[in-house]
Amino acid sequence: MRAPTVPTVSDGLVIAGQRVAVPGVEVVTWLDDPSRAPPVTDGKRRDPAKVLAICLHTSRGQRGAKLRPGARPSTRAETLARYQSTTTREVSWHLTIDSDGTVIQSADLGSWMCWHAGHVNGWTVGVELVQHPDSPDLWHAQLDALVAVCAAASDALNIPRRLMVDGAGAPLTVPVGPLLSEAARSRDGRPLGGRGERWPGVIGHCQVVPDHVRGPGDPGDLPFRALLAAGWQGAPRP
Repeated sequence: MRAPTVPTVSDGLVIAGQRVAVPGVEVVTWLDDPSRAPPVTDGKRRDPAKVLAICLHTSRGQRGAKLRPGARPSTRAETLARYQSTTTREVSWHLTIDSDGTVIQSADLGSWMCWHAGHVNGWTVGVELVQHPDSPDLWHAQLDALVAVCAAASDALNIPRRLMVDGAGAPLTVPVGPLLSEAARSRDGRPLGGRGERWPGVIGHCQVVPDHVRGPGDPGDLPFRALLAAGWQGAPRP
């Protein structure tokens, strides 16, 4: 099954069948160059009005990332996009942001549901930040592109510009009980009291899965700090 195609109106993200400009950011979609940004093969159609949040991931889920200045030339995002379009695994996401700031889009952010974070897939946009095999670090150009696409997507889909912080105002990178699936269990099998609640804003993979699941703390605090610096509101956990 492939994401539906839509007519090219202008450069930028594809959101609910329209092109939305992201000034200063190179966005490549399956409409622009399907060899670089092949459409996803997993997922299904959805109502854009049901999209409430953006869910951030890193491609390797590795902790300890440092913020590096400038950009790192890369085609890793294209490699990951091709992987998700061909793998037999049930995995997909909407955007891949490379260390040089290039954004590869593989599905419509509004009208297509990707499979990136389990029970939250239906109401979130999945964003992967590239981590290279030799380093978990993220780059300024990469986070600048993240802020720009989050702004464009939030405006187009009426997603609040907010993210969860702790009492000291630091980004939250731990599981949030109410957002966990009702089926969530600890490593030793104990129920974690998840309620599958929804939280409009920008969330992290770490907030919606138990901390023993892939990449504890993923995507780390750097992406959230970049958003806070750009004016996103810090909100208490539910």
